[in-house]
Amino acid sequence: MSLLPSLTGIVVELGAAGRLVACTEYCDPGRDLPRVAWDGARGAEAILRLKPDLVLKQAGRKADDPLRDTLRAAGVAVVAVPSETMADVRGAITAVGEALGRREAAGAFLKRFDADLEAAREGVRGRPAPTVLFVFHRDPGKVANVMGAGPGTFLDELIRFAGGRNALEGFTTPYPQVRLEDLVRIKPEVIVDNLASEEDPASAWAAFAEAGVPAVVEGRIRVVRDNALLIPGPHLPRSVARMVELIHGG
Repeated sequence: MSLLPSLTGIVVELGAAGRLVACTEYCDPGRDLPRVAWDGARGAEAILRLKPDLVLKQAGRKADDPLRDTLRAAGVAVVAVPSETMADVRGAITAVGEALGRREAAGAFLKRFDADLEAAREGVRGRPAPTVLFVFHRDPGKVANVMGAGPGTFLDELIRFAGGRNALEGFTTPYPQVRLEDLVRIKPEVIVDNLASEEDPASAWAAFAEAGVPAVVEGRIRVVRDNALLIPGPHLPRSVARMVELIHGG
């Protein structure tokens, strides 16, 4: 059983999708499966009813992990792995391969994974690194309550790996609120706008042309409506390629 979309993806990539008995509603196992909650007491009850031999989950930032402890106390093996950085993805591939007895498949997948990563970023070597503002969230239809991807986040790492420079690198929190005056001050050269709606972002950002924000003046507002870009997982080489396209225009 997998409790994280990226771990479900790894299981599928290692050719072990048939061993999955359940996953979360956010996972894509490639077939119909029972869905369970991510965490908490209700999640533990639902998991135990399905009688898995192994549960794959994300490691918490704290040592205390009630769900892990509850499952282990009931005799269920739990593999909890970090899932926040590119290095975590590689570690998760190895850990899942070990847990499933598919070490060779994991090694082969890692070779393809690393080769695809290098191919994805090959075209940006030696090119200027534009400043990139990744808008993780804002109010629909307007530039208000803007939350950006700051330093130390997976998206920060993804921007840098794709040949950009995070416009929020001077901020001190992972997902800071970005005020309107901050937008004018940092002058991002590319804005990647993560939208859940079908709105036209150009109209929302138009007012910032007068303030000389380069991304708006030069029409370099890119739209993302695919949550896969936000999650570190086995699709990472495709995410890098997509970020390269967003930042550098293909």
